[in-house]
Amino acid sequence: MKKPIKIRAHHLNCIPKFYHGGYNEKFAKNMKKICLEIRKNPNQKIQVVIGKFDDLCLECPYKSEKDCVQSKRIGKWVVEQDRKVADYLGVKSGEIFSAKEILNLGMEKINFETISDVCKGCIFLGNCKKVGINNAFRKDLNK
Repeated sequence: MKKPIKIRAHHLNCIPKFYHGGYNEKFAKNMKKICLEIRKNPNQKIQVVIGKFDDLCLECPYKSEKDCVQSKRIGKWVVEQDRKVADYLGVKSGEIFSAKEILNLGMEKINFETISDVCKGCIFLGNCKKVGINNAFRKDLNK
């Protein structure tokens, strides 16, 4: 059996809205790879992590050995964002779900009406509100 993909709680919002952008090309390629893996296998297991690097962070240009080095404020905000999203979804660090189950929960709870509150302070919020959920992703997730 394939090991679970580790996904930070706040990244559960990002995956269904991803349109090949991000911090840089390496980050975007890694994110695209993980999103495509989930689209091909909606039953792929995802382990929720809070306050720790996940499989999406592997190519982040702001990742050091143990911390986000974009800035102390951003590093702290990211951890707080993980906790906020986890609370909003009612999930705990370490829990494992199918991609279909956890991402559908996220799309249901964090929608156009709630995203401004949940993702307040995110540099990608404007883009997410503009593009919304990737309908092809949603279709593949629920095939």
